[in-house]
Amino acid sequence: MMADAPAPVPRSLGEPKVDPAAARIALVPMSAFGRFSLTAGGLGFKRFAPGTWGSLPPCVAVAVLVVALPGDLKWVIDAVLAAMLLWSGWACVRWGQQAEDLVGVKDPSFAVADEVAGMAITLLGLRWWMRDAGDAGWWWKDALAIAGAFLLFRAFDVLKPPPCRGIQSMRGGWGILMDDVIAGVYASIAMHLLMPR
Repeated sequence: MMADAPAPVPRSLGEPKVDPAAARIALVPMSAFGRFSLTAGGLGFKRFAPGTWGSLPPCVAVAVLVVALPGDLKWVIDAVLAAMLLWSGWACVRWGQQAEDLVGVKDPSFAVADEVAGMAITLLGLRWWMRDAGDAGWWWKDALAIAGAFLLFRAFDVLKPPPCRGIQSMRGGWGILMDDVIAGVYASIAMHLLMPR
């Protein structure tokens, strides 16, 4: 832990908030790719609700893909989500402990790769209505599904139902990652139960 590590701002919910400017300075010893990966391209440095911002990349990816892809390429959506899950999970495990050591805080708010992973899990395997499916309301159905998945994941991530809070105490990047993975599994189950087949 660095002697001049930024002090966390106490919060009742979520990860300990670390001032983004101080975090950028504290993370200088980390590789640029590590910073980029762990903060989801810098979204973790947003001052307000970095976890919410970090949950957006999988949602945006699905929204773009349902518009851009023909119906026979639906599988690409799950392939992209799986890639996002693997990349962000690896980022947490690879650089999570280093980030915690550099700022002196367990599961710091700027580390949002875990939110990318959890949101990707939430969206994996859902039914998507594609633009060429012949359904005039396809876009609204997809938009509602994405919004519902987003809200459910954020609720499970913030409230941390068992065993999320306990798992967060795991050492290093696994502790950063696994509570969001479980929140994503809960949200995914809820989405699969709520969405029409």
